[in-house]
Amino acid sequence: MGMTAFPEWVQSQKLVSELAERLGSTLNEASARAILGLQLDGPTPERRRELATKANEGLLTTEEFAEYETYAQLRGLLAILQSKARLYLKPSGQA
Repeated sequence: MGMTAFPEWVQSQKLVSELAERLGSTLNEASARAILGLQLDGPTPERRRELATKANEGLLTTEEFAEYETYAQLRGLLAILQSKARLYLKPSGQA
């Protein structure tokens, strides 16, 4: 895919991070517990390895790049939200 997608990726990551911050600030006990229970369905581990290998070799098609990037962003968003949920529940010993 090359560096042409890099500025868009950085902007996209910034938006994901900002969204996570906003959502994290709205947590209550029920929503924090619900977030901790979420799992992301996505490409199989084999497919993720295939995409990662192709990405490292610069061989992703446009469609594969979109698939790989979307999954990575969603996984990052979920990880941030789950971290915030753990932090929310920790002070009260509920985590």
